[in-house]
Order: sequence, then structure tokens, then C-alpha cells
Amino acid sequence: MNAWSISALAFVGASALTGAILQLLNEADYRRVEKRIQRITQDTLSTHEGLRQVERQEHSSALAQLGGYTTLRGLLERAGLNWQPGEFMVFWLSGAFALAIAGWLLWGPLAAVAGIALVFIGGWITLLELQHRRLRQFEKNFPDALMLIASSLRSGYGLLRSIQAIRDEMKPPISTEFGKVFDETALGFSIQEGLLHLSQRVPLPDLGIAVTGMLIHLDVGGNLAEVIEIVAATIRERQRIRAEVTTLTAEGRLSGVILFLLPIVMAFVLSLLNPSYMSALTHTSFGHILIFCAATLQCLGGLVIMRMIRIDF
Repeated sequence: MNAWSISALAFVGASALTGAILQLLNEADYRRVEKRIQRITQDTLSTHEGLRQVERQEHSSALAQLGGYTTLRGLLERAGLNWQPGEFMVFWLSGAFALAIAGWLLWGPLAAVAGIALVFIGGWITLLELQHRRLRQFEKNFPDALMLIASSLRSGYGLLRSIQAIRDEMKPPISTEFGKVFDETALGFSIQEGLLHLSQRVPLPDLGIAVTGMLIHLDVGGNLAEVIEIVAATIRERQRIRAEVTTLTAEGRLSGVILFLLPIVMAFVLSLLNPSYMSALTHTSFGHILIFCAATLQCLGGLVIMRMIRIDF
């Protein structure tokens, strides 16, 4: 049996193991959800202590004791993935295991380590990118949501009914997040707590400003519709300025991409045209050290360029 067959069997075995573990985790999640529903229906819905007790029981699992459970769960929620942290960790580790076996059988231990690093770094970068896209989509539609709230308030509806209108009439992710606020009020939380939870789930400064205005209105009263319209106009102006900054820094971002990809492309082309010329790097220990140093410097240079062209305001 050759190396390709062994690696294929290892990948299939790891995939089957992943599927079985995910199925067990899903069944455990279903049982946990049923227990939570029974606990909530037995207790008074307006009593927060029952809900907090269920939440504490959920966090007392073995995975929660490993640290980073809350961070990973928050990251998955902000990325829009309906996964439990345990499911993601099993999938993540199984992918790293399969790629490590394939790399070990085909190219040796160095390739196995590179495969593990690729899976872990790639998975984390993917999560961050999904979160970034979802937050940008939320931020893009947020002024329209605020104007819908202001229009509903001027029509005589309350704040909770205005939030329900966002849930029913707008698209995800903004409808999903505001829908959670409405659902939390149905489970006994106050609207103030629901808005605070929203600002924690979606860490955007514009949302924090709007939530602060709503909380102040709920405490002291006032013309909330006018305040929300002013906040919406301010957010639109910030988005306009951000678009101008993105346009002005487009040349710098393109230069950074070219500088980052040029050594990689040149190394690939030279490996195809003159393999013996690159053999000093690819077939010697000193060459491997140079490649590692070059990759590290490339990453550091890319981070520096990204920081130079990013303008916070």
C-alpha cells in the first residue's frame, strides 16, 4: 500500500471519527436543551435566578474548565456559526490530526508540524474573518435599523415593538441580534438587560452609543425618536468618512499585498524553472531555517503594513 492510499485511509478514518463524535455531541446538546426548557417552564419566567442557574450549569462542563470557553463561544456567535465550542474543537483537532498524518507519510515530520500549524492558524483566521464580515454587515444596516425604530416610535409604538419590527422586517445578522433581545424579554429579562447583552454580543462603538441613548431614555424619559435619528445621522457620516479613508488607502493596501506575495510567487516560479537552484533551501537544514526566518519576517512585515494603513477614528 503506497503513501497516498495510507493518507486517504487516515483521512477517511479521521472524518468518520469526527462525524461520530459530532453526532454524540449533538445528542448531548439536544438533551441539554430539553433540560433547560423543562427548567424554564417549571420556574416562573420572570425569575432571573432560574435562568442564571441553568447558565451556570452549562458553564460547569469539562470543556468550560479548560479556559477560553466563553471566548470561543462568543467568537462563534459573532461569526454567525451555530456550533457549540465542543463541536468546533473536535472538528478543528480532527482536521489537524488528518493533515498531520498525511504530511508525515508524504513528506516527513516537518510537513506534519506545518500541517497542524496550518489547520490551527487557518481555522482561527477563518473565524476572525467571518466575525469581521458579520460585524461589517451589521454596521452597514444599523442606520436603517435605527431609522426603523425612530419611525415606529413616532407612529406610537413602544421600544420593544420597534425591536420586534427589526426582527421581522430586516435581514440577518441585524434581525437575528435584535430578535435575541426580543426573545430574552419573553424569557423574563428586562429590555435594559437585553440591550446590554446585545452590546456585549456585537462589540461596535456605534451600537454602544445607540444602546446608551436607549438606556438613558428608559431611565429618565425624553424624545427617544429624535435622539435615535441624530445617532443614525452620525453613524451614516462616520461610514461616509470611513469609505473615503478606505479609498485613500487603497494604494497602500495593494502595495502591501504585492510586497507580501512577491517572494512567495518568485520562490514558486524558481522551483518550477530551476529546481536545482532552490535545492539549497528545500533540501538542507540550513535552508529550512532560512525559509522559517523568511516566513516569520514576511508575517511581521505584513502586520506592520496592515497597522500603517489602518486608521482608527
